[in-house]
Amino acid sequence: MVHIRIDPTGSRARSADLESYQKVEDLDQDLKICVDGGYEHFSHAGEFQKDGQEVVAVFRWSGRTKIAE
Repeated sequence: MVHIRIDPTGSRARSADLESYQKVEDLDQDLKICVDGGYEHFSHAGEFQKDGQEVVAVFRWSGRTKIAE
């Protein structure tokens, strides 16, 4: 598991909708979070930030899709 930070800039999701720190199995896998009847997609482009003693991977918003009915 890799500790990541989600940057919601550009997303419809509010910070309250997202836990800013989450864990993922694989940095190559996009993160999909259900918000307001759709999915906000986040991906990792190689960016890391230091948070205290820990280095976290940054996932940035990459798009939105609607939930199929």
